[in-house]
Amino acid sequence: MLFFSVGDWVSNLTKSKVSGMLIAMLLYLVGFQTGIIPASSINDTGIPAIASNFAIMLILVGMGTMIHIKQLVAQWKTVVVALVGLVGLALCSFTISSWLFGREWALCASAPISGGIIAGQMTSQAALDAGRADLAAFAMLVIGCQGFVGIPICNFFTRMYCNGILQGKIQMGEKIVVGEETHKRSLLDFKWMAGDNTIMLKMAVVGWLGYLVSYACSGIPIISNLTNANIMYLVMGIIFCVLGFLPANAHVKAHMNGLLMVAVLSVVPGSLATLSLQDLLNMIVPLVGTLLVGAAFVCLFGAIAGKFLKVHWTMAFAIAICCTIGYPGTQIIVDEVVRSLDCDEETRVEIYEHVLPQIIVSGFTSVTVASVFFAGIICPLIF
Repeated sequence: MLFFSVGDWVSNLTKSKVSGMLIAMLLYLVGFQTGIIPASSINDTGIPAIASNFAIMLILVGMGTMIHIKQLVAQWKTVVVALVGLVGLALCSFTISSWLFGREWALCASAPISGGIIAGQMTSQAALDAGRADLAAFAMLVIGCQGFVGIPICNFFTRMYCNGILQGKIQMGEKIVVGEETHKRSLLDFKWMAGDNTIMLKMAVVGWLGYLVSYACSGIPIISNLTNANIMYLVMGIIFCVLGFLPANAHVKAHMNGLLMVAVLSVVPGSLATLSLQDLLNMIVPLVGTLLVGAAFVCLFGAIAGKFLKVHWTMAFAIAICCTIGYPGTQIIVDEVVRSLDCDEETRVEIYEHVLPQIIVSGFTSVTVASVFFAGIICPLIF
């Protein structure tokens, strides 16, 4: 808890420019290498067992309830650009990155690059189950370091796009307005069925249904990969939130988001306990290489999609690379860029309201939604 708290402090002080995950991992790494922290200390707490047996299911169901369908539909061009960027990531991971750095390194890096902590944890857990602690640690190192690549790229191209608007080279187009829902369907949503425990019970039931679907489809070629348990947890969360059985942001409303994240993050340091210094040195080249090559292909394919959808290439670059950042880093970048523009306040607000939704939706699409599907499909193919 202390190390992750220190990571949060550093992240807050640097406005998310330095990953809190990276700081926490470095502190754990020093502790393990010097012997200050016993190698078995993480497993002795019993928290990793909660993560693998319970927390991942609930947090993925909860993530499904965070998805705003109307906003995604309204920003469909942004969604398409973000998804095509991930197609480029998959393509380079199976080809160029695999040729340059090795198949296991490339595929273990691809899922974390596609999104956030959950995708990284899914990859890390798959590696641990296969007895590859080095690859498990590598996946989380990618999560910790990807911001060093993604944030400067997103900042640069967002700034270029905004300056292009001010110079009259880029037209913003009509403002996209997302309509509010006037009536939300409900399913077994009685007033007496309220409270944190009831929400957690509903989430557990929805997760169980997702597991049943996954189990029923296991062994069926192709279908079994698309109905991976982790994917079905997310899908069921979306479906049952739309039906009204689960409230929006269910895990937050049940006041258990913090506990679930602690359980998920507890898996991270355990993968570092058995690594030697030589193992870490061997990771440097594939770590840097897969991040740079992956980012290049994400941006390239995002720009190609943007060309067909008439999204300016600078914004397409910024949208695509948001997969390496996520919220709140995406909003912080837009805040900083727009605040520094040389224009009047009215123009600044207009640009802000035009740019921010695209960047936020992009990060949400890739980090919250697509990365889970990406990791669910890629992880079974690694080992």
